[in-house]
Amino acid sequence: MTQQLNDNEVRVEFTVDSPIEKAYDVFTTGMNSWWPREHHIGVGALAEAVVEPRVGGRLFGRETDGTECPWGRVLVWDRPTHFAFSWDISLDWQFQPDQAKTSRVDVTFTAVDSGRTAVTLVHSGFENHGEGWQSMRDAVGSDGGWPALKDGYAKAASAA
Repeated sequence: MTQQLNDNEVRVEFTVDSPIEKAYDVFTTGMNSWWPREHHIGVGALAEAVVEPRVGGRLFGRETDGTECPWGRVLVWDRPTHFAFSWDISLDWQFQPDQAKTSRVDVTFTAVDSGRTAVTLVHSGFENHGEGWQSMRDAVGSDGGWPALKDGYAKAASAA
């Protein structure tokens, strides 16, 4: 289920058939297993999606030629319940190094039972992107944004 709670937040809630630790690990250090190759702001082809597993760690794409394209920083690493990262992507879909102009993605994991986990993703702070920020909110909240990525992640988490 996807819903916008207000003008500057996108929320996606769903359940995966995976224990909480595995759900967390697949979303974070296992991101490469589910991140779509076409969701990449670099110039070259995306070979790998990488999350460095610590507060301050980078989220980046490694291209086939080895070039690294940063697009986020780990803000919260609280395994297995909470992962948050900055969305260091500008309105023209380029790396945004100015942290004051980035938004935030919080992902929380709650055990439903021993084999299922409720996942809530909240992308907020779009106004930090500046004039025209609504275009970023609309893009990540669209069918091709977080709702589509949710499906690939859920499949990977269930299979892992």
